[in-house]
Formats: sequence, C-alpha cells, structure tokens
Amino acid sequence: MNSLTIDKLFAEKKKYEDLRKCIDKGMFKEYSLDELLIDNKYLDLTEIEKKLRRSLMNYTLQYKKPFNIKAPSIEVIKDIGLNIEKLNEIINRFVEKNIVVVNDKGDINFIYPVSALPTHHLVTLSDKRKFNAMCAIDSLGSTFTFGQDIEILSECSECGEKIKIEIKNGKIKRVSSKNIRVLHVDLNKHKNWSGSC
Repeated sequence: MNSLTIDKLFAEKKKYEDLRKCIDKGMFKEYSLDELLIDNKYLDLTEIEKKLRRSLMNYTLQYKKPFNIKAPSIEVIKDIGLNIEKLNEIINRFVEKNIVVVNDKGDINFIYPVSALPTHHLVTLSDKRKFNAMCAIDSLGSTFTFGQDIEILSECSECGEKIKIEIKNGKIKRVSSKNIRVLHVDLNKHKNWSGSC
C-alpha cells in the first residue's frame, strides 16, 4: 500500500483510526486499501435514528419477534418521541441503507446484528438477554453494539461442530476449540449484506 495515500485517507476520515493502527502494525499486507474500506452505514445516523435502531433491536430481544411496521408498537414510538409518519420515513431510510430487512408482511426480520429469525448464532448478553445474530461476524460484533460482555453458542457451517466463544471487555476470553476460524467475505461486493451471511 502506498503510505502517502493511506496518510491522506486517514487525515480526511477520522473514522478509520482503528484500521490505521492495524496497518501500522503490519496487518492486512495482502489487501489493497479499497478491499479494507467498508462504508459504515451507521456513521451518519441522526440521534433519533440511533435511538430507533436501538429500540427496534431491544423490541426483538424483549418480545422474541420482529417489529412490524404495518402495526407498530406504540411504546417504541412514544419512547423516542416519533409519530407514525416520521417512523415510516426513518424505516424507509434504514431499508435504503440496508440497516434493516423488511419482509412483505412488514416484519423487520433483520436489524444488524439482530435476527428475529432463528440462526446458528445464539448470543447471550451479560444482562442475560438472548438473541440470534445474523452471522458469525455479527455475533462477535454484538459485544460492541450492546456494550456488554457476551457468550456465543454457534456451530460450524461446514461440519456442524458446536462452538462456544466468550468475549469480555471487548476481547475473546474463551473458545471451545483452538481451531476456530471465521470466514469473512468482501462486503463491498454485496449491496444487501444479509444475503451474504
């Protein structure tokens, strides 16, 4: 990678500080800069959009079902001070940005990293709430999304071996096998990330 190009990029985009630290340590040498940069779809969300995203995830965790935009929960709307029109406007923006996946019935089945549908990636938060994550990467990132220690119960998509991972203070503390590997695809090639999980 060209150091001048990287320096210019990082000077312009503060959001890539963690990536810069990794590159400075010699990591990711085999990748071009374009392959490493994935747009952060959450970076430009307004405070009300962030609150709604969090409320939608919490709704799915609490009620064990998807939030339905055709029959929205009044509690969710009132808690963040939205009316139905504003809710629909924000949900449409979320759909456009692929932050949520909505089916024909109006169910928000996926709001990254939470899946309202069963998956092979069960996450238990330190507050004891449980949910299905959309994929292995999302389950690992859940510790940062919810700001909590987590335990992941999953299984290998190839052989079906059971996998258990504990993350504390943002670091993997315990794994069920030393042979665990996570395959990550180039998300820049996919507009709808949920289709590549």
